[in-house]
Amino acid sequence: MSDTSRFAAAVRGYRDEIAAARQISDDDLSATGVAARQRAAVDAARARLLAAVPPLPESGTSRVEVLASLAATSADEIARMQHEQTKVRALLDAGRPLGQIIAEADDVRALAIADLVEILPQVLESRSGAEIVAEVRGLVFERLANLGIESAARVRTAEQQSAPLIAWRRVMTEAAEGSDASIAAWQDVYRVDADGYATAREGIDGNVDEWVRQLDLAMKE
Repeated sequence: MSDTSRFAAAVRGYRDEIAAARQISDDDLSATGVAARQRAAVDAARARLLAAVPPLPESGTSRVEVLASLAATSADEIARMQHEQTKVRALLDAGRPLGQIIAEADDVRALAIADLVEILPQVLESRSGAEIVAEVRGLVFERLANLGIESAARVRTAEQQSAPLIAWRRVMTEAAEGSDASIAAWQDVYRVDADGYATAREGIDGNVDEWVRQLDLAMKE
């Protein structure tokens, strides 16, 4: 099996176990007794799925740390950065989209934008300023990696290698809390492992999800 096929198989098996639990019946048991047996089967299936969840990859250097390590420090570097920031402000005032400026920037201009973005008027005036800053710095990081800046390229490669594990971990953890993961979690898996996504999602029965939801609700009453 490939590195990720076992995760798809685990989710598929979990779904099959949940569907089988729904079919449990016994004429010698009361409705409460049948429900208890079904509950035990669901709990066991969840425990097996959680046992198959991959551990988080060991954390290395973060994007934030990379940007910090590349920031201007000497007087000459700071002067050049400030010069680039003046140019960036002029381009923005002329109507040039910030994303386009980043896409065409060299490493000095890109880093100047990462430093400048927090005090841009459109950021200061927005209720989503923190999200804008994070998005812009993400674009800057990608530009640096595309330019071949070694530290950025190395971190991006590590992230790409870990992406399938992180996506499957989220799906498996969320599924074990009910019967299925969120759409957003499955979208993450689809982006990094389309074959695994297809294996795990084939023939999904929404009726099983609703049955598990009702079973969980009954336990809370």
